[in-house]
Amino acid sequence: MSLLSMNGNLLCTVDVETTGTLSGYHEIIQAAFVPLDQNFEPHPDFKFLYLPGIMPDHPERMDKEAESKHGISVESLEGCVSESRAVELFEEWYQRLGLPFGKRLVPLAHNWAFERAFLIHWLGMDSFNDKWYIHPRDTFAVASYINDLYAWNNRKHPFHAIGLGPMCKRFDIDLDNAHDALADCLATAKLYAALMRFLAG
Repeated sequence: MSLLSMNGNLLCTVDVETTGTLSGYHEIIQAAFVPLDQNFEPHPDFKFLYLPGIMPDHPERMDKEAESKHGISVESLEGCVSESRAVELFEEWYQRLGLPFGKRLVPLAHNWAFERAFLIHWLGMDSFNDKWYIHPRDTFAVASYINDLYAWNNRKHPFHAIGLGPMCKRFDIDLDNAHDALADCLATAKLYAALMRFLAG
């Protein structure tokens, strides 16, 4: 069961780790997709997909700053699935979800613009549009909105830093393995629920 506001589509938190920040040049090397229920918990009826390591087609493009951030080296990806096989695994997982005709995944991410750009390049525009709903949910955007709302009302904004780590710390959400795609997915879901409670007062 999903929220009525999803219009029968399935909320799914998503996170990717990449070889850098330039989509179309850098590549996805880790990804997770976790369907959620109406309480923003992992959905009991839909399995999540976690791809812990994906060997990029262009390992030489690994950005040192990206590597230091997520801690995934090219060497650690040796023997992992290829980029093309990772796409196949995603496609197979999506088909097993068995969503009703015309229904798609509603993306929930922390900075969806980043994930979106990489997923479009990874899946291709047609496949991306077939699977992902056009109205995303984004905890980064919600936090920005709340700060703007407070500032507009001449009140001190509640969030001094809106990265996933600082936001999780603000709401006492465990994020022991930051920049692991699955850990970030689970934390983002909890953060979205916390932000809904914050807005509801």
